[in-house]
Amino acid sequence: MHRRKVLTALRARSAKSLAATMAAFALAALPTTAPPAAAQSPEAPSAAAGFAVFTNERGAHPPGMPQYGATKATVVYDVFAYRCDAAGCTSNGGALPSQATYEAKVKEYMGTGQFGGAATAPVVLDFEDIELTQVPTGQAATNAYNLWRQLLTWTRNAAPQAPICHYGYDWQTRNQELIKQLHDDNLLNCFAPRAYFDDGQSLTAWTGRFDASVARDRAMAPSHPIYPYVNPVSFPSETYQPGNSWAHMFQNVKAKADGVVLWETSAKNANACAWVSQNSYEMGVVTGTGSSGPLRASATPPSGNCTVTRGSQVAIPVTITNTSTSTTPATQMQSIGGQAPGVGTYGTGWQYWNIPSLAPGATAQTTLYLDVAATQVTSTVLLHLKTGVSDTRLALIVL
Repeated sequence: MHRRKVLTALRARSAKSLAATMAAFALAALPTTAPPAAAQSPEAPSAAAGFAVFTNERGAHPPGMPQYGATKATVVYDVFAYRCDAAGCTSNGGALPSQATYEAKVKEYMGTGQFGGAATAPVVLDFEDIELTQVPTGQAATNAYNLWRQLLTWTRNAAPQAPICHYGYDWQTRNQELIKQLHDDNLLNCFAPRAYFDDGQSLTAWTGRFDASVARDRAMAPSHPIYPYVNPVSFPSETYQPGNSWAHMFQNVKAKADGVVLWETSAKNANACAWVSQNSYEMGVVTGTGSSGPLRASATPPSGNCTVTRGSQVAIPVTITNTSTSTTPATQMQSIGGQAPGVGTYGTGWQYWNIPSLAPGATAQTTLYLDVAATQVTSTVLLHLKTGVSDTRLALIVL
């Protein structure tokens, strides 16, 4: 979704056995303060419907963004290797696929064996070599445009309830009138611009390019929502971004777009702690389920670098602090053990369940005993550390 070379590597990686396992957990506590600030198509959702967060994830130990409030969506990759030039269009160097073959592939990507996208969530076509800003003007562009019309009609048959976008480089304007016609005819009814971080790119430069994409798309089809594609790493190095970059991204997409798509995110090591923590905070804001109440819990994993071992029992010291200006009543920690759908099994217990009355700024100490199953499914887990008067979000990272 960012460059053909990286896509090829990712496809190869995703084809490996889903039985492959990883070896550790990590704990990341959320910040206690907010960061800085033609075809028969369904009607495109509008900005008034609210900000939406979608996720594309698959394979062994995906991050599990639905537990934070994201909705699974679908991306269809260019397994057909479409190419268009002045002579016409080909697939894998030969004839184009049949309608039945193409529609079956779209449904496969929507299925549980791939992305498991919701029926009404976007279906994004990632056909970068025929993306109209990437095709030369003239007859080659006309041929690509006609192919897009056919493919979009077939996509609508396969996904009758879904908004259909094509992933693109929307700050570019080559063949813009052809792209606009696809939106005018409602063959395309949403935008999915590339909004990844590039190695060495400043946040100012990222914002400028994102703003250019939004301006182009709003001018082209004001009623069609914009769902930029983002990832917590910078490309091509795939280095994890710091938390403030993720906060900057959310600040911009919430203000200027209608939603966002988290593309094949990962949490592979302790370097991912910052983005997982920041993402959990941001999703708490989006969903209205952020940390709340006068008491805040902070945790320090025994490793000192936010990792604990999968399949082990670990004791994590927890400090409860009264962050309000009033004395809190005596209360109790609440159980957080159990099994979350699609997440896996874990168990918890507290060394001390009772929390005394605390004056403003005062603290109490306890220990969280965490027992995580070796069969834990996702690579992150969101826990709510609740007392009778508060709720603190803690994000666990599965490495």
